[in-house]
Parts: sequence; structure tokens; C-alpha cells
Amino acid sequence: MRRAAAIFALIAAGALAPPAAPPALLAQETRPLREDEGTLLNGVDAANQSIVTVVGYPMRYGPPRPGEKLRRLIGSAVVIDERRLITTASMALPGGTLSVLRGKGSEQEARLLGVDRTSNLALFEIDGAVLPSLRRAQPQSSAVGSWVAVISNVSITRPQAALGRVVGRGERIDFPYAGEIVEIDAPTYVGSTGAAVLNEDGEWIAIVVGRAQASRPESEEDGVDRGPAGTEELAPQPNSVLLALPVDQVDRIVSDLAAYGAVRHAFLGVGLVVGSAADSLGVRVVKIWNGSPAETAGIRVGDRILAMEGREMSQPEEITSLVRSKHPGDEIALTILRDAEIIPVKAVLGVIGGESGPTPARAEQIRSLRTHLDSLREESIRLERRLKSLEATPRR
Repeated sequence: MRRAAAIFALIAAGALAPPAAPPALLAQETRPLREDEGTLLNGVDAANQSIVTVVGYPMRYGPPRPGEKLRRLIGSAVVIDERRLITTASMALPGGTLSVLRGKGSEQEARLLGVDRTSNLALFEIDGAVLPSLRRAQPQSSAVGSWVAVISNVSITRPQAALGRVVGRGERIDFPYAGEIVEIDAPTYVGSTGAAVLNEDGEWIAIVVGRAQASRPESEEDGVDRGPAGTEELAPQPNSVLLALPVDQVDRIVSDLAAYGAVRHAFLGVGLVVGSAADSLGVRVVKIWNGSPAETAGIRVGDRILAMEGREMSQPEEITSLVRSKHPGDEIALTILRDAEIIPVKAVLGVIGGESGPTPARAEQIRSLRTHLDSLREESIRLERRLKSLEATPRR
């Protein structure tokens, strides 16, 4: 009971902003906030060190002109281990740089490891400093109706926390990512995309990757576009449904980004169509791509896919969604109806584009080129400083 009282005291004080009444279409039965001696407040406190402010600087061509303001994009990032952090793809500015800001004016440049525009995630790595990571929750640990805390940080030392609740789980047709999305009804702050979502045990369950109802231009959805001062007050915005990726899916995306610099998408290689109303059994195969996993597994045109991974299939979208949720190289079990015979089939999924990722030699070359690019950036900065020094020195 003391814990619930403390939380609502925080709400009254403005430290945790509660969600307003959700739209009627999203109305869910709200579960009561747990009253046991839990760890949500402690989790919010601990997470403050793991939700960091990041600043993206666009690519520059030469030193700034006198009086020119240096534009920057400020957003939130979640620390996932001692050296790596994830933020939104919009912070991975083409040719630009990203810096991690911490207390006492500390700023450290981060190196881009990979970006996936579909899930709106980018993976960065820093050298030297050890970052505290969040405590992860078990997959599927937060059900619809559960209370959560959404923590963002675009102020370096003043993370913003909002109390919300899970109002839905599943795929969304208005978001390009093909996988489960956690929908959260909570007040939001400008630049809060990239925020961490904690459950009632103070564990990390998801990262915010978008909003269902955009109220600002896309460039301001993921970060705050500021000049050098960046002194704006960050006020809560009207409620909208936040879209977040669960941590188990984040881990899979991070694994691909770290190894390949991009997310590999699984591929079966079938063209599908739903049967007529009078013949609606399964999903009919109308095309097989040459050399595809489907052809290798022996699937034929005219076959009907009745089930995949033990789940009954009735729509092409269900099959597409299940395949996209897998990794290239995963084996999937299908139940096929051919004529009057039911046939079990196993297929090993391929990669869209036919590549399985870089070879070790290619991966080493990528790392070498990234290191070389970093050294060129450092040399460019050194030369700019030398040029400024020479220009400032009076002629004799």
C-alpha cells in the first residue's frame, strides 16, 4: 500500500505524469496498480543512469561560417550493455556523428554499428566509459492493462518519466515493422521516441519507436531539433498511443545490426492467394520462386498451406507475418494439403536478396573501414582547429 501511495504522490508532484482517459476505441479494462512492496519507483531511479541523452550532428563540409548556428538533433537512447546503446534510426544522420551526453558536461562520440529503418532502431557503440545497462524482463511479461513507466531523457540530467498502461499488443498496419508492437497509452514529451518502458517490477520491457497519432513533423518525432542553446522547457504533450518494440525483438534486431550492420529478413519464396468462399481451406500456393527455400522443401504450385509451426493458416498475411518474425536459417514446420493428402514439410528459411551476410573477411574489412573513417574524422577536426588558429593569428 505504501508503494502505491508513493507512486501517486509522485503523480501529484508531477514527477510521474498519468495517462489521460484513452480514446474509446482503445479502451481496455485497467488492472489496479499493484500495492505490494514492489520496485517500480526503485526501477525508475536506477534507470535514470541507463537512459541517456544523445545528440546527432549533421555532416559538415568545412568549418562553420562566422555567426552560423550549429544545428543538432537531441534524443533519448537506451543502454543495452557496457559499450552499446540503441536509439531511433533518425539519430543515425547520414554522414553525421552521434555523441552521448552524461552528467558534468561529459560528451563522448559514439560509433554507428548498424541501422534498421523498418523497426526505427539504430545501434551505436562507445569506447572507454562503462555504461550501466537496464535489467531486462522476461518476454511477454507485460499483459494488456498492465501499468508501465515510460522514461525518456533529452535533458541530460533530468529524465522525464510518465505513468501509462499497455492497451494493446500485435501488428499494426500503420507501422512498417512486421512483428509484435506494444501499444502504450501515456503522456509523452517532445523527443521521447527512444524512451525505455519499465514494468511494475522496474524491469525493461520495451523501447518506444513511434507514435500512433503523429502531431509533429517526422523530423521532430524522434528527437528535438535545437540550436546551440537548447534551453526550451520540455512540457508533456497530449496523450497519444506510443508504439514500442518488446525487448526480445530488440535483442534479435541488435544481434543482426552488430553482425551485419542491417537486419536480415527471412524468405520462404511462395506466392499465395486465399481460396474462394466455397473453398476456403488453407492458403493456396500460386507461385514458387526458383531456388527458393520453398522449392528446396518440395512445396508445389497448387498446394495449400494449412498450418505453420502448429498454427492454422487462413490468410496470406498470417504466413507472411510468421516468416518475417523468423531469422534466416530458421527451420519452420508446415502442414500441406496436396490433392487429398496431408503432407508435413520442413523448410529452412533463406535471406531476402539471397545473401546470408558478410563473410568473416568482409566483416573485418567493414570494421577496418569504420576505424579508418573515424581516424579521418579526427584528422579533419585537427586540421579545422589548425586552420582556425592560423586565421586568428595576426599577420606581421
